[in-house]
Amino acid sequence: AEWFASIGTEKSKGTKVFSLVGKINNTGLVEVPMGTTLREIIYDIGGGIPDGKEFKAVQTGGPSGGCIPKEMLDLPIDYERLAEVGSIMGSGGMIVLDEDSCMVDIAKYFLQFTNDESCGKCNSCREGSEALLEILDKISNGKGEEGDIEFLEELGQAIKDASLCGLGQTLPNPVLSTLRHFRDEYEQHIK
Repeated sequence: AEWFASIGTEKSKGTKVFSLVGKINNTGLVEVPMGTTLREIIYDIGGGIPDGKEFKAVQTGGPSGGCIPKEMLDLPIDYERLAEVGSIMGSGGMIVLDEDSCMVDIAKYFLQFTNDESCGKCNSCREGSEALLEILDKISNGKGEEGDIEFLEELGQAIKDASLCGLGQTLPNPVLSTLRHFRDEYEQHIK
């Protein structure tokens, strides 16, 4: 136990196994010390992005995780740092996205999954996830309107605050993190 605790960061001890998938040369399960940077995982272990494409983002933590942009490639991965940037460690999923990925569609994809998983007990999760999906669908189909982005942010935060379980509390993460880091893509869909 002492040896394991000597690895990692001050608050996040040991190692973590990630499922490294997506637009990356070397996919698979990787075990790294907590505090390893995204750049080390994606480029040194994962071998970078195929076909000379540019890295755009990585979605961590499974369907309820957030998307972390290329500007944060040097982020050390631990529980605290992921929370600071709007993501989670979750199940250890790490999905690499390249320059061709539409972040509005990515948010919608993950939200569809978590919406299906909702038990329906809380209104905030049941009704809120449906409303988020409707707005994302409008935006991704070029029918978004002025005020939709702000409504997504307000509704996403309300769902996080009012939901009873971890699913509802993290369900908006893909939407909120893509709004935070890729707002321009939402705006381009609405123009």
